[in-house]
Amino acid sequence: MSDKKLKKIIEQAIQGNELAFDHFLQDVFKKLKPQLLSLTNSEAEVQDVFIVSMQKFWERFIVNQEQLPKNSTAYIYIMCKNAWLISKRNLWNSFTLKDDLNQLKDKEEVTYENTQDTIKDLEQEWLQKRALSEALESLSPKCKTLMESEIDPEIKLKDLQQRLGFQNYQALVQAKYNCKKRLIKKVYEIFDQLITYK
Repeated sequence: MSDKKLKKIIEQAIQGNELAFDHFLQDVFKKLKPQLLSLTNSEAEVQDVFIVSMQKFWERFIVNQEQLPKNSTAYIYIMCKNAWLISKRNLWNSFTLKDDLNQLKDKEEVTYENTQDTIKDLEQEWLQKRALSEALESLSPKCKTLMESEIDPEIKLKDLQQRLGFQNYQALVQAKYNCKKRLIKKVYEIFDQLITYK
């Protein structure tokens, strides 16, 4: 996309017409997805780093109206890569709901070799599962649906826009990011309480 066309899209978004910007986001995501997938090896992480990067892009170039970079796609890829590297160093952001749920499901059938370790592991996993379940229940119906899109690969994020009543894709992406942050925080709060009072 030419710099001139992107400037026009940004100007429209600043004035409140975000439709062209939504299309720009979808196009960039399609272009970058293969590279991001080879970087992260995880569909969930690809979505996460893209959401975080788009928030920053929105803040910088629409809210703060900074000067646009020359190659926007390459710039967004660098933003995504940096977001992924930061998430690897940050416990809160590296929590991947789908991966954690799958790990818990895989370990539900336990053998009783090394009984003491097995009981300890089982107790820890049960507490994690309970914390996740309670945290999900504490979310609003919209947030629950958005988090289900993390777990179920059949649910496409863009298909939820109209169903959940979001005016544009950016609002949906922002809402999912906020919901995930709330969920992660709640999981850790509940897990700490369960550990303390068990």
